[in-house]
Amino acid sequence: MTASAPSGPATHTPSRTTADWRAELATLLRPHVFPANQDELLAALIRRGAPSELLWRLTCLPRTRRFTSVEEVCGFVAAHGPAPVVAEPM
Repeated sequence: MTASAPSGPATHTPSRTTADWRAELATLLRPHVFPANQDELLAALIRRGAPSELLWRLTCLPRTRRFTSVEEVCGFVAAHGPAPVVAEPM
């Protein structure tokens, strides 16, 4: 008898890796946007047609703090951001 992969929920593989969403965020949030608070960053992303996943990731940002770079935003999201979504088993 050979071992097979367990049935049931598997480890979730996110649709985008951390590097993917950070790169996309850096592409959409140009340096002239900064300094900016959460509302300004979300507005800039909406104007650029950003996917909802990026908007969702920035919901953890405090509304009154001003961020000076995309690297600072990504660092904050990495430390305080929403937990990864676990896909439902099919």
